[in-house]
Amino acid sequence: MPVEPVVASEPSESSGVSGGQRGLALIVDDEVANRRLLGSMLVKEGFRTLEAANGREALECFEQERPDIVFMDALMPEMDGLESTRRIKRLTGEDFVPVIFLTAVKDEQCLLSCIKAGGDDFLAKPFTLTRLRARVLAMERVRDLQRTLAAKQRLLETLLEHDHEEKKLAERVWTQAVKYHNVCVPAIGMVERPATIFNGDLVLMHYLPDGGLRILLGDFTGHGLAATVGALPVADTFHAMTTKGFDDVALLSEINQKLYRLLPTERFMAAYLISISEGGDTLSWWNGGMPAAHLCTAAGRIELPSHALPLGILPELHDPVMRQVQITAGDRLLLMSDGLLEAPDQQGQMFVDAGLSALLDDWAPGTPILPALMAAFDAHCAGTEQIDDVAVMEIPLDIDALRRQSGT
Repeated sequence: MPVEPVVASEPSESSGVSGGQRGLALIVDDEVANRRLLGSMLVKEGFRTLEAANGREALECFEQERPDIVFMDALMPEMDGLESTRRIKRLTGEDFVPVIFLTAVKDEQCLLSCIKAGGDDFLAKPFTLTRLRARVLAMERVRDLQRTLAAKQRLLETLLEHDHEEKKLAERVWTQAVKYHNVCVPAIGMVERPATIFNGDLVLMHYLPDGGLRILLGDFTGHGLAATVGALPVADTFHAMTTKGFDDVALLSEINQKLYRLLPTERFMAAYLISISEGGDTLSWWNGGMPAAHLCTAAGRIELPSHALPLGILPELHDPVMRQVQITAGDRLLLMSDGLLEAPDQQGQMFVDAGLSALLDDWAPGTPILPALMAAFDAHCAGTEQIDDVAVMEIPLDIDALRRQSGT
């Protein structure tokens, strides 16, 4: 059984530290004389001591008493110092408890084995008080430094967690404020994947007074909080002007002017503006700086490319003309932000260059593409970190179905 701790009864004359004030030292050695000699030296240095005759006893002592420093003999019966040290280091977790090996062996491979097992220093036998004091002081400095760093790390983790919770709360409030007036259209397939807590991609939907549907998909410069600063005024303008029946160009001009006044020069918003007529036979579209949209019809696939500058770059709208195309109820429209196209795989190849064109070419009229598109995207991005916000919308261009499923 482990020997009970031996507590210093008098202050240390050599160190000036009162008995036990420097902590508890565990001495592990199968030679009683070695334990007693080292124990008396450590008591003089201001330690309480605890003794064990082998590695198994050392583990029992360590689990019960959690010493501040361990002196470990390498060669012992039942369990040697190497195995005992490995287990002790697992028990310490993130705490640093120095293990100093007591050894008379000068074989370099043996010394290397001690270090690999978790040893932090050596004390050669026979040891002197001066050598012991030097080793203890060195380990105490390392221990104190590690504890200081650990305390700072814990404080940093606490601050980061607090900051993360505040950002999550702010994001919930922001999302509710931005999307509060959005109409719910279940028929529209949509995927939104922000790269950080805040989403720099913006999706807005509202019905026009005549029963048509208007959609804006915007992509602010960058991502995260800095990319969302213009979202709230854009959303307010979109919903207010759509409710009042302002036409598409007037809406675009107003949003452009607001972003130009609000955002710094390097910030702007690329965007699609889509309006489906009340009769469901006309699609009006505007594309300022977004990837080409794709319209799948019975006659084939039509690209709707960017033809204007993003919003907020110039004081006046660069191209204030809506394009129009005739549609039927079986047609489908695919919109996407560049975060989808530019997402890299593990070799750095972007998704747009890794089979997206073939996927679009195989898109059969009247059938959804979003499930297959996102499955291919997820397979492409497996094992990589998302670097930009991703937003994708697939819109069935059947105005009656859209209104019916939304409950209007």
